Amino acid sequence: MSNTDKFKRLLTKVILFHGKLDTCQKLYLNLIIIVLAFLIGFLFFEPQQRKACFVMILIYWSAVVAFEAVRIYKKVFSFTLGKAFILLGFTLCTNMALSIAGVVVNDITTVSPSNFPHVLILISIAIIPLMTAVTMLFIYIAIFMTVPIWGSLVFVYDNNLKKLLFPGYEPQDGYFLCKTTRLVQALSTAAYCLFIYVFFHNILDDYSKFIYSNSQSFIYNFEMYSKSPCIGLPPGKIAFINDDHVLHASKDGEIITFSTYSCEYKKGK
Repeated sequence: MSNTDKFKRLLTKVILFHGKLDTCQKLYLNLIIIVLAFLIGFLFFEPQQRKACFVMILIYWSAVVAFEAVRIYKKVFSFTLGKAFILLGFTLCTNMALSIAGVVVNDITTVSPSNFPHVLILISIAIIPLMTAVTMLFIYIAIFMTVPIWGSLVFVYDNNLKKLLFPGYEPQDGYFLCKTTRLVQALSTAAYCLFIYVFFHNILDDYSKFIYSNSQSFIYNFEMYSKSPCIGLPPGKIAFINDDHVLHASKDGEIITFSTYSCEYKKGK
C-alpha cells in the first residue's frame, strides 16, 4: 500500500470519527488540539506570540465553557425546582452585590448609601466579576467534592450497579464516547473555574483600588451638584443628605475628599 493510500485511509477515519461527535464534543476536541499545538510550539514562539496565543486559547475555552453552561442552564430550567434554585441564586447574588456596593459607598462617603441609588447600581455591576470568581471557586470545590458521584457514573461500567446506586439513572449507550466526554467536561470545567479564581485573586488589590477610585468619580460626577441653598460652604460639589446636613466633595487633581457639613440657609429661606 502506497503512502498516498495510507493517508487517504487515515483521513477517512478522521472524518468518520469527527462526524460521530456532537457539537459539544467537537468543541472540546478542538480545544484539546489547540492546547496541544500551543504546547508543542511554545518553545518556538516569541513572548508576545505566546501571550497572544494564550489569550486566543482562553477566549475559545471561555466560549466552550459558556456553551456548556447554557446547556446545563436549559436542562435545570426545564424543572420547576430548577427554576426555583435559579431564581434564588439570582436574588442572592443581586442582594449581595448591592450590599457590597453599599459598604463601598459608606466607606467612601461615611453617610448612608441610600442617598446614592444610581451609584449603588453602577458599583454593584462592577462587583459582578469578583462574585463570579467566588462562584468559580465554589464550583471547583463542588466538582472535587462530588468526585465519588460523577466518578462512579464515568468509571463504573455495570449499568445495573449504577441503577442501584443512582435511582432513575438511564444508560446512554447510544451516546458516542459518553464516559470520555463526561470526564473531559468535568476536568475542563474544574480547571477553568480554578484559573478564573486564581486570576482574580492575584489582581484583587488592583481591582479593589479600581472600584474605589471609580466609585469616588461616580459619586462626584453623577450624584453631586454644584449649587445649594446652604451658605458658608467651601468650593466644591454637594449632595443633599437631609434638611440639616449635606455631603461636600472637593477635588484636587485626581484626589476627591468627602466631608459632611451642617446646612445653614440664607435668611428668608
